[in-house]
Amino acid sequence: GNKEALEKIVLEYALENGSRAPTTTTSYALHCAAKRGDLPSVRKLTSKGYDVNAVDEDGYTPLMLAAKGGYGSLCQFLISQGAKCDIVNQRHETALSLARKNRAGNDAERVILNELARQLVLCGHRVKKHTKGGKGAPHWKKLKMVGTTGVLRWGRSGRRNVICTEAEVGPSWMFLQDRPKKRGVHEPGLFHVVTADNREVHFVCEGGAEVAKLWVRGIKLVT
Repeated sequence: GNKEALEKIVLEYALENGSRAPTTTTSYALHCAAKRGDLPSVRKLTSKGYDVNAVDEDGYTPLMLAAKGGYGSLCQFLISQGAKCDIVNQRHETALSLARKNRAGNDAERVILNELARQLVLCGHRVKKHTKGGKGAPHWKKLKMVGTTGVLRWGRSGRRNVICTEAEVGPSWMFLQDRPKKRGVHEPGLFHVVTADNREVHFVCEGGAEVAKLWVRGIKLVT
């Protein structure tokens, strides 16, 4: 309707406006292009200095609109230009929740999950580490991936800097055998890795299964 026609005019005006930075009239041009899935225009506008994290009058960033439309490669480009995945609007929507609402295909969801997972493991976070295959008392550690080397680290010594050959949500078979009577076998944030020297290490993250899935995804991406 009228809104779409107006957006089209704003977008065309912004694109034809030489190399000039956004004005009040054209400040939402990047949002218009993202909403339409128009990657060439998005490239052009970001090179002119349009802010990839600007919020429009409805509380959406360009990434949220691209995610809502299910435009995976457009999401990828915006992220490469510094678009943040963790912005939440007044309706408690995020780029991820909007991508998930879209039934057209989940390329956008995959791109956003990969970025969130990568950020989580590279920044690191506090997790509970199980000891002695689950027989010992768990304790808190800062767990993170070292991006340049693909190493998972939770301390200084060699045994705490490992290359993972596997990462999975939930407990391993061995862990279940060792802890038949103990509570915490099915803690929602439980995940485990298998190291290059065939050790199993179990961790519990805050945020439950959803965050455990992000850890596993991130470890696999960065290793």
